[in-house]
Amino acid sequence: MQQPLIRRHTLVNQVMDRIRELIAAGTYAPGDRIPTEQELAVMFGVGRSSIREAIKIFNYLGIMESKAALGTFISERSNISQEALTWALLLGKDDVEMLIEVRGAIELWSFIRITVAYRSDPSSAAALIGSLEEVLTRMETAIAAGDHDGIIKADYDFHDLIITGSGNRLFKELYEVLRSFLMDEIRKSQAHYTDRSVILSEHTNLLRAITSGDVGIAEACFTRHIENIKSLIVHGIHISQPEVPASPVMPRH
Repeated sequence: MQQPLIRRHTLVNQVMDRIRELIAAGTYAPGDRIPTEQELAVMFGVGRSSIREAIKIFNYLGIMESKAALGTFISERSNISQEALTWALLLGKDDVEMLIEVRGAIELWSFIRITVAYRSDPSSAAALIGSLEEVLTRMETAIAAGDHDGIIKADYDFHDLIITGSGNRLFKELYEVLRSFLMDEIRKSQAHYTDRSVILSEHTNLLRAITSGDVGIAEACFTRHIENIKSLIVHGIHISQPEVPASPVMPRH
């Protein structure tokens, strides 16, 4: 089928758009070899230099891989440069509250899924609960030692485990892209705590919400946590969080 010709002046961008459309439509999938520069030039009605430049950009981003004498192939998603995506976030004009909400949306769904799994079969989530407890122990040790970097790392690891525990690989990849922003977010929010033991209490609260097996409690607890982070970073105000009663099956003491 004849492809529509590209006539606008932003040729490289237009070539990238057309290739993106072909991939989105399923014409080319990961592992497939795309047509040669000459073939693409004829398909799109542009010069080979525009095709070559577009392919260079895709190679840099990890979306494609050009192999000598073999051609250019569509990469697997795991090869896409997280560095480029991270810089896109850091250099963007996105409101910090919006980024916190993006993080919250991803993590809230993960939090709910883990709570449901725990309610259905506590043993299925035992390893995750154990790992979360270990992180809380590390956090407690760091707080006692006044190790602020250790507290920040434990905070990030706690939430990273929640994302990983959801079993959604795309969530995990997005969370990794947000890592630089999240570490900065955690550092800024923790700076507003005069008593950093409260950080441990709040994360213990989150774990108790999971082991309550009650989705309503889990959702309310995590939503409150995200709202607290926004309030701390934007206004420097801490929102107190109601204590979640310890579950009778909760292994942490």
